[in-house]
Amino acid sequence: MKIAIFLGAGASAAEHCPIQSQLFVEYFKSLTKKDYKSEMNIELHKFFKDMFNIDTINDDIDKILFPTFEEVLGLIDLAEQRRESFKSFGFENLHKKSNSIHLLRQHLMLLMAKSINNSDKTNNYFHKLLIDNLLKEDILKDTTFISANYDIHIDNTIAGLYKKDNPIMLDYGVNFTNFDFIHSWKRPQNPSVKLYKIHGSLNWLYCPVCNSLTITPYEGGIMRFLDNINEAKCLACNEITVPIIIPPTYFKNITNLFVSTVVNEVEKTLRKSDLLIFCGYSFSDADIHIKYMIKRVQTSRTKAPLKFMVFNSYEGKRKYSKKKEEDRYKRFLGEEVIFTDNSFEDFAKDPLHFINTINI
Repeated sequence: MKIAIFLGAGASAAEHCPIQSQLFVEYFKSLTKKDYKSEMNIELHKFFKDMFNIDTINDDIDKILFPTFEEVLGLIDLAEQRRESFKSFGFENLHKKSNSIHLLRQHLMLLMAKSINNSDKTNNYFHKLLIDNLLKEDILKDTTFISANYDIHIDNTIAGLYKKDNPIMLDYGVNFTNFDFIHSWKRPQNPSVKLYKIHGSLNWLYCPVCNSLTITPYEGGIMRFLDNINEAKCLACNEITVPIIIPPTYFKNITNLFVSTVVNEVEKTLRKSDLLIFCGYSFSDADIHIKYMIKRVQTSRTKAPLKFMVFNSYEGKRKYSKKKEEDRYKRFLGEEVIFTDNSFEDFAKDPLHFINTINI
């Protein structure tokens, strides 16, 4: 049986990674008075004050009702798309660097990266538990991972499998500049585990000059833009790189060469898969490109229909939310979707038990 496991935000939340609605709270609570002297935080403070009447310095962060990250990025992306401005933030300010829509977008991306990166210092308990159980049951070799998350919990867990006596390698499905350098990230060979990150990753640095991609193994390399931008240079041409992060908005731009390659690999994988397992993923309306891709696969398979199973429950989740989510899955993918009342953590503890319930 060929299995694809799709990891959403709920899987990362199991490792205490902040969910979208908590990103701003996590970030601003972590700042000191000294931090607010940086250009980035001066700009962010002005943005929230002018746009939402939120004073991130003087207000009680725990009591602030922040807009969601999706709402804020949606405003910025739509302004860029329409080439329009807000009163205090112009689309293009040629006479000065500050208060530009484009620069603000970069700051918001780094804000998100810092909030998420702080959580990657955990031990990846449930991701490791899942990988260990799949390996123990001899299922891992037939499993492909698809992630909509930017964090590197699953990356580091799979990469940690590589040992001399058990040389399983991590394969992202794209080429990195690191492959050309000794003592750097090695080109994957079999046996390998495929991991396709369709929204980018904290450890991917893209060079728009030579169209290459550098990986920063085991660390969120995007943080180099905050800590030391000189360390965020391309290995191939030594120019400053940019993050590959596809934000959680309706206005996603997935035209980047490497993202397009990953999406193509995901489609090919799903055409060969028997079972697609969603973990911690709500099937958001904003992810229409994911729905588009799955529907293309679902309606053009030459083998038996693709089976679907969902693990997205958690303690305290309301029945209304569960029902609404289940309806969303079944309305789009069909009544045959197996919508469980279990969490990603439950699946990680005994994946074989759940997989064996599927009649393929």
